[in-house]
Amino acid sequence: MRVTRYIGFIAFLFGVIVFDSEAVASDVAARAVGVEGVVTVTREGNSIPLTRGESLYKSDRIKTEENASIELKLLDGSLINLGELADLTITELVYDPIKKDGFNDLKIATGAFRLISGSIAKLGPDLMKLDTPVATVGIRGTSLVGKAGKVGTDNHIILVADPNGNVGEVVVENSSGVVTLSKKGEGVKLQNPTEQVKKAEYKTEFIDELAKQVPVIKYESIQDRQFRSLFWFND
Repeated sequence: MRVTRYIGFIAFLFGVIVFDSEAVASDVAARAVGVEGVVTVTREGNSIPLTRGESLYKSDRIKTEENASIELKLLDGSLINLGELADLTITELVYDPIKKDGFNDLKIATGAFRLISGSIAKLGPDLMKLDTPVATVGIRGTSLVGKAGKVGTDNHIILVADPNGNVGEVVVENSSGVVTLSKKGEGVKLQNPTEQVKKAEYKTEFIDELAKQVPVIKYESIQDRQFRSLFWFND
């Protein structure tokens, strides 16, 4: 009788552990696949050093110090790299690969970045958003380079081709209007959220100089990404 109760208790305890592990895993939004220099994450009011391989969660705020950078892989396969003195918050990220449903909201306060959108941006318009101090960016299956800064300083959003040569769309909107970027090299420069949004064409040299402030994204082919999306937490 005691043996039976003991076995039952162990089974119950194991079930609780498995359940808790699954619950925690289900809240994971991203993973740090590369970290250089001093990078911290603020979670529930506590700031701790962030190292390669660590998981990130909804509402996590990631900051890079001088001469630091981070490479992030999000739950849906999106890739985003940040340069030094960057400040990014994973506001919301929900993705169900079985139902092909989800949404992704990010907020970047400062710093240069590169981004390659993943599965969520392909599900529908405005399901992936990036908030900056001067505008909201709706990402529709594409790649970006840009730099965010405080109001009164230059903020850039530039549409670029992904490593396969494809160019998607980006919708940039603030209180004064909205523009759609759909050509390689199109972008906007804003200093204020009330400033009129005007698109312009950027030269390759300018884009390259901006991109140099951020590590190159370690890109995989579409086929590899689709396969590895089943195991997105791997490098």
